[in-house]
Amino acid sequence: MTDFAPVQEKLTAIMTAHTDYAKASFEANKGYFEKLATLKAPNEAMQLTTDHMKSAYETFVAEAKKIGEMYKTFFATAFKPTAR
Repeated sequence: MTDFAPVQEKLTAIMTAHTDYAKASFEANKGYFEKLATLKAPNEAMQLTTDHMKSAYETFVAEAKKIGEMYKTFFATAFKPTAR
């Protein structure tokens, strides 16, 4: 009988990583819009937007690499051929 616990653990870790990133992204965007609503000068709004977009991009790239490695490890271990 095949033990699916390691596969389930890896999939759960991947799903948790996706969920954590989505939550963090939502909170960062929420904070951005809250700050944006309080600004009066257009140049402050442009600077805030630039900083937010740069941070969002850097975070996305880092998380995509991390989650990509998790998928790579998952597929390498979960679907390796078995000897008969």
